[in-house]
Amino acid sequence: GRGAALLACAALALLALPPPGSAQSYFDACDAQYENLDDVVGLVNGEATLREIGQNWTHRYTYSNYNLTTMQQNDTERKLIISLEPCYGIVYLFVRKNVPCHPDPYSCIDLETGLRDARVCRRTHFMSVIDGSRDGAPTFFQISLSATKYYISVFAATDARYTLTMLDEVGAWPRRGNDGIVSAQVVETSKVMLQWHVADYFPLGVADTVRYYVYAVRLVPDDNITNPAVFLRPSKILNTYCGLQNNTDRDDDSVPADLCDETCNSTLEGLLSGSTYAFNVVVESSRGFRMAYSGVTLQTTWSETENIDVGVRRLLEASSVPMDSKDMQVVGAVMGSVLGMVGMAGMVLLRFMS
Repeated sequence: GRGAALLACAALALLALPPPGSAQSYFDACDAQYENLDDVVGLVNGEATLREIGQNWTHRYTYSNYNLTTMQQNDTERKLIISLEPCYGIVYLFVRKNVPCHPDPYSCIDLETGLRDARVCRRTHFMSVIDGSRDGAPTFFQISLSATKYYISVFAATDARYTLTMLDEVGAWPRRGNDGIVSAQVVETSKVMLQWHVADYFPLGVADTVRYYVYAVRLVPDDNITNPAVFLRPSKILNTYCGLQNNTDRDDDSVPADLCDETCNSTLEGLLSGSTYAFNVVVESSRGFRMAYSGVTLQTTWSETENIDVGVRRLLEASSVPMDSKDMQVVGAVMGSVLGMVGMAGMVLLRFMS
């Protein structure tokens, strides 16, 4: 009777309480002040911000959106893209909606003690994965555009350079086909053909693909993939457009979109025996936005050596030799960025492949 009803109400009350370590409410005072904070910068919709940042520093941003046309769109189309791409180093993204308090990375990260606990990050609605498992990987959010103002903190666990982009026209952003997988096949001596699926867009009709840029990097012996989430490592990032620019002087090939159907191909020549190469592709939309594919590394082994003249696009030397049946082996491939979300109630960490 009445006792059972009281017990039921008590149980419901207990379920409604946030778990220990949950994020603070919307109305927390912005009480934490630190010396290593930069001045607040306003972000412009659709413009990439490129900056360098020192270890243990935080850059703070604001983003406002009062576009009535955007706000009147259907829920499926009224979205906001937030893209943080490291050129080198380790950076984390923290986002809070509406209330004028920036997220506090120092509440959950302490580089001296090794503390990295997403459950206790103050004033945070969305954030990167900070447990070290994705250090050096890009962070890509597509969230509901449910607020007019966002407060953003970018924290650096190491010296770094990064780009940060906010975009409310999500249909202008290219989406890598087939999860960004790049495959490779030897077509003849010292030549490899790369293949990837074309990018797509949602919603349709906002933008389309202009071209794809192909990059090839000959790796040195210690260029190993230390984490399957990062291509290759935080000091040499090859699965962001910013990172590829940082590690190359230019692209090795350019493929117009009208030469592709469901897939695109590019053949690179002049590969050297006994070397490991990293290959990747960047798609560019008609609105000027770019996104890198996941990338792949290939190791070459020729059965004998014979130098002949071969026209090359850029790859170092013109060396062509007969190959045996173990001519090229896929060493590794990564799937690219991850979207990490932290909910205000319960701080549940969700991971979705982008």
